Amino acid sequence: MLRVDVKGDKLTVYLGERPVIVHTPDAPFVHVGKGVGRFRAHGGHWRVSDGQLRRTALTGAQYDAGRSAVRFSGGDYSLTFHLSETEGSLILTTQRASTGLNRIWLSFPAKSGQGVYGGGAQYGGLDLRGHRVPLWVHERRVGRESARLPLLRASGHHATQFPHPSFFTQDGLFVYLDSPAYGALDFRDARRHRAELWELPSAVVVGVETEIPALARRMSRVLGHQSVLPYWSVEGVWMEAAGGMPALVARLDKAVSAGVQVSAVCLRDWSGRRETARGPRVFYDWTPNQELYPRLDKVVGELSAAGVRTLAYINPHMAIEGRLFAEASMAGYLVRKPEGGNYINDMGGFMAGHLDLTNPDACAWFKEIIKNNILKRGFSGYMADMGYYLPARGVLQNGESPNRMHNRWPVLWAKLNREAVREAGRANDTVFFTRAGYGGSCGQTMLTTTGEHNAGWGAEDGLPSALTASLTLACSGMGLSLSDIGGNMAFSARRSKEMYLRWAEYAAFTPVMRTVSLPGQLDFDTDEEILALFARLSRLHAALAPYTHACVRENAGEGRPVMRPLFMEFPQDERARRVTNAYMLGGELLVAPVMQRGRRERGVYLPAGNWVHLWSGKAYIGGEHTMDAPLGRPPVFYRPTSRFVEVFENVNDAATNN
Repeated sequence: MLRVDVKGDKLTVYLGERPVIVHTPDAPFVHVGKGVGRFRAHGGHWRVSDGQLRRTALTGAQYDAGRSAVRFSGGDYSLTFHLSETEGSLILTTQRASTGLNRIWLSFPAKSGQGVYGGGAQYGGLDLRGHRVPLWVHERRVGRESARLPLLRASGHHATQFPHPSFFTQDGLFVYLDSPAYGALDFRDARRHRAELWELPSAVVVGVETEIPALARRMSRVLGHQSVLPYWSVEGVWMEAAGGMPALVARLDKAVSAGVQVSAVCLRDWSGRRETARGPRVFYDWTPNQELYPRLDKVVGELSAAGVRTLAYINPHMAIEGRLFAEASMAGYLVRKPEGGNYINDMGGFMAGHLDLTNPDACAWFKEIIKNNILKRGFSGYMADMGYYLPARGVLQNGESPNRMHNRWPVLWAKLNREAVREAGRANDTVFFTRAGYGGSCGQTMLTTTGEHNAGWGAEDGLPSALTASLTLACSGMGLSLSDIGGNMAFSARRSKEMYLRWAEYAAFTPVMRTVSLPGQLDFDTDEEILALFARLSRLHAALAPYTHACVRENAGEGRPVMRPLFMEFPQDERARRVTNAYMLGGELLVAPVMQRGRRERGVYLPAGNWVHLWSGKAYIGGEHTMDAPLGRPPVFYRPTSRFVEVFENVNDAATNN
């Protein structure tokens, strides 16, 4: 229950017995200011700075119980928040503010030593304590940091394609900022958690729970949640193929003959390909390419009948040589330049225009492209890529500044795709997945990738960073994510056999197991040894499908992520909170992947209780254990009381039998 207590100069807002806002003149809840933001973009990467900034502490606070409003004031400025309670959460909405205010800093009480989690896809660690996290959708420059644009660097808690304006604390405080503006979450002060925004927010939502499952449900109600993936999506590998129909058929035949359980083939170049100085690229004209893939509709149908789905690829950009660019240009569906004409950018060796996602007619037109060229042709889904690239100087149909719409852009892109799938009547059997997101994305996208990762062992850009990103996304309301086996970038790195197989065995214990090919790099079918072990892991992944899909349903219904940090399952276990290199797959399976080169054993912490080793069937009790970890068999344990014990007991046999 919401309660406001005023004692002298001190104002405290309670949810139940928990103080969630504490204001005094010496430690005010609100600072405000005026600034002039400067945004520079180069190749999808950003430098953001603030000029002419004036910051003022609002030291005074007056509470109007009749109107349920608090007026904060200081210097020449004032700001009035209306306080309301919805489903047990405090909602702060701006009622009145001094003219011209476009900066706000809010301070929430913190407890020393308490962990802080969320912020979207992060790569430098699970606990955000001690870090400042920018809230700006930003492509990572994995392995290729730019000296020209250093402010949002490519590692740690900085550059991410999926930031999220929310966080929660170890003791159950949850905060969500409803605003698309640039901002930051700042956890460097042990006494308070600070949130910064470059506009006054539409709303600030604050919630409190004492139990993690209840907190997950509360976050899900506020942030939205993903729908249930179709069962086929967790029954085997999503295998990427490219280069045309003969290459597709040959790769699929080789995989199936080797015993790989293939649930889907991903045709990134279904719309054609082009050669650039940076290598082969997809042709951005979202129509089936008959030269590369003749009889594509028939082949898609035949594969589906054989139990193999087909996935496509699309993004909201159109190559200037294509038919769709001409249509969009004629109809005025593209982002425009200030001086007139379409905004055209180099997209990596070729030029393309950008769909204006604020234009309802443009969105309706593009949804028809998705429905007619992808869904009605039998595809079972697609990657809805990018969504983060909006020119900083573009002119939009809705009249908004691109800098204000920038963080909203991937949400609009996901919304367009979700609507297209639903309007086509394909919501129950189709998957689309995205790479970028922000506040609002959790309720729009079905599944997201963990972004760009180098083909190596780097803690912040290689295999370990894929796990970190999945767990930080899970702490931000995004309970379904996937990574690309072997990494999807190769800067100053090459895929090794060991690294690739370690990534594959990790992916086998995630919701979706997906391959991506890199030119000149080894792949799952490079040699017979890799192929044989990969095939076994794919069958293991398929054997876990009854359990995995139950976890997917739990995520959709309860907001509990499929992959979750140990502390989300064991919140009272202080040791579990410090574990960042293992995770729970659902509530019954503990996975400790091997993510360091040359390791054939690793230490595992098991929380209190009884556990069974997946591979040997040997019983263990909680505590520290050193486990053998040969390739293909990372330490994995299940609870003997699980209703899925029979599934776990049969995994070895199912994976071994071809």
